[in-house]
Amino acid sequence: MFEVLSGDLLDALFRKARARAMIEDLHFHDTRHEAITRLAKRLDVMDLARMVGIRDLRILMVYYNATAAEIAGRLG
Repeated sequence: MFEVLSGDLLDALFRKARARAMIEDLHFHDTRHEAITRLAKRLDVMDLARMVGIRDLRILMVYYNATAAEIAGRLG
């Protein structure tokens, strides 16, 4: 179904894509932050933690940075 890529290959592909996009200060870790922030708009915190494999919610807070306006919007 899905091909499993090695960490080295993923790193090489990411660096190649970053070079093509001419973005200098972007790290693979930044993509995790962006993905989690976007997913947080669609999933509740517990489901989000399960999906990305984070057991400690304090760690999740490193990646999940909702704005005050987003939090207020969820209150209705």
